[in-house]
Amino acid sequence: MHNQNISTFVVDWGTSNFRLFGLDSDGSLVSTIEAPLGLLQIEHAEFAEVLEQTLKEMTLDYENKPVVMAGMVGSASGWFNVPYVEAQATVSDIAKNAHHFQLPWGAQAHILPGVSYRESALFCDVMRGEEVQIFGLSLFNQSENTQVVLPGTHSKHVFIKNGAISSFSTFFTGELYSLLSQYSSVRPPLPAGKEMNEDAFLKGVEKAATGTLLSDIFSARALRLFGELSDNEVADYLSGLLIGNELQGIKCQNIYLVGGDTLCKRYELAARQFDIETHTFSGNTCFLHGMSRIAKELSHGR
Repeated sequence: MHNQNISTFVVDWGTSNFRLFGLDSDGSLVSTIEAPLGLLQIEHAEFAEVLEQTLKEMTLDYENKPVVMAGMVGSASGWFNVPYVEAQATVSDIAKNAHHFQLPWGAQAHILPGVSYRESALFCDVMRGEEVQIFGLSLFNQSENTQVVLPGTHSKHVFIKNGAISSFSTFFTGELYSLLSQYSSVRPPLPAGKEMNEDAFLKGVEKAATGTLLSDIFSARALRLFGELSDNEVADYLSGLLIGNELQGIKCQNIYLVGGDTLCKRYELAARQFDIETHTFSGNTCFLHGMSRIAKELSHGR
């Protein structure tokens, strides 16, 4: 309750989850709170009340410290609708286009914009929050031109050129897996185990490399009927199908993965089947480094 070393609060505020981080003056992590306080749980637009209560849980000395927020909190369904920055987008672009306002207790708040990308008619995309992780990754990666994959509910494939987000695509992989696993006719008879069934997962990746996704999905049912998949293999087989389908179009020989350990391990395994070398970094670490970079830009610009 008395973390005196905190100089800045940063928040990753999504649709389902809320994560608060306290950083010191060097940008190092002092304290963390995670709570199921995503946008869907906020009633009557009481964003300020929810934020203040969580700040109080971290430290009583919160009233004069700035708060920098990223994620869906800046969307049309969030606290403020902050317009996207068009790719190519740099750290400076994100900071310059942040929405600034004063919190009820007097502290300064900033909500960061997401990034949009349009290549041509019917080909456009958006992200909110992932751009922060991308800019945090640049502290590790000396290459200015690379491809980054951020596994998740909506997986992102992002191209970095000359220190800027130049283009990206979103894949429905995680959400489709959830829908198939819970509501479809190929719903696994048994849930995925705590440990990945590597053989079943790789069967799915192999099938994805040679088949067509809509037909491959039904194969999860047919293969089980013919005894080629057991009940405890179906979930990981479906996972392999979807991740394999996502990765098979990658042309780069090296990609950077940013995310959680469990999901990134699946992507590493699938990428190996396509002769793609992977370099994996923690999503949390990249987010914090990215927010630290942006916070410094904000302080210099005001």
